[in-house]
Amino acid sequence: MALGRGLSSLIQPKQPAAPGTEGEKMIPAATSEHRDTVFYLPVSQIQPNPLQPRKSFSEEALQELATSIKESGVLQPIIVSRIKNEGSVPRFQILTGERRWRASKLAGMKEIPALMRDLPTDQENLRLAVLENIQRENLNPIELAQAYQRLVDEYGMEQENIGKKIGKSRQSVGNTMRLLTLPQPIQEDVRNGVLSENHARAILALPSDELRLKLWKEVKDLKLSARHAEVAARKYKGTPSKSAQTLDALTKDMMVKLEACLGTKVTIEPGKHVSDGGKIVIKYFSNEDLRAIVRKIANE
Repeated sequence: MALGRGLSSLIQPKQPAAPGTEGEKMIPAATSEHRDTVFYLPVSQIQPNPLQPRKSFSEEALQELATSIKESGVLQPIIVSRIKNEGSVPRFQILTGERRWRASKLAGMKEIPALMRDLPTDQENLRLAVLENIQRENLNPIELAQAYQRLVDEYGMEQENIGKKIGKSRQSVGNTMRLLTLPQPIQEDVRNGVLSENHARAILALPSDELRLKLWKEVKDLKLSARHAEVAARKYKGTPSKSAQTLDALTKDMMVKLEACLGTKVTIEPGKHVSDGGKIVIKYFSNEDLRAIVRKIANE
């Protein structure tokens, strides 16, 4: 795309419409030739992406965006792909920019600027939607976890590959996916912003749903901060007989280094006497986690 020419130089000029066609047939197929051309597409001929990971949209935020669009227009084109159909009127599916499309409808816009892409697979479709929403920070943690899970379940992607695609570590992807193991009431509170992701992680540290629900109720009743939720979680778990607080400085340092290297929680439990040695407990949360840890230890 040429730079420095302004958006107007990239907008496809509106073609005179044939009688009764409203210009629909003037829109070409998505090709490399038109990759950076911005077209004005009828809002009514565009539909949401069923693979869109974002499921909830703030009405207040949409109204604010609609007001901005009324005043300044849509400043960044959405991205769509053309739907193959037998009808004479072309239809398009949103790949990125559903919020802008929804707000444009609220603003009463008849057309919206769009770039066209020809994406052959649903996997690429979903990946692009996930990327767009992560970069714009529109996804809540549960929606993001569900998007990751869908990539794993339906498209066979591994956590490490997902992380590479979106610029995150395998550990970060795995930790987000673990939120889906929380009881549904807790997930809903995270989805709706009642609890932060840090609250959820503190609750997730507990070993059973029964304890998680107890801590969840306490956090809500007492309006605990995420930091205080972590303290409460230690209370529910009980103080281990050989907690990290009792470790000497060298052992603590070794434990921190192991956790950084393996990307997971590590506990070192020394024996009663130095000559007794001790044991190292490595936590993992899935078979994929286990394989990744073994690969690191084996230096594969």
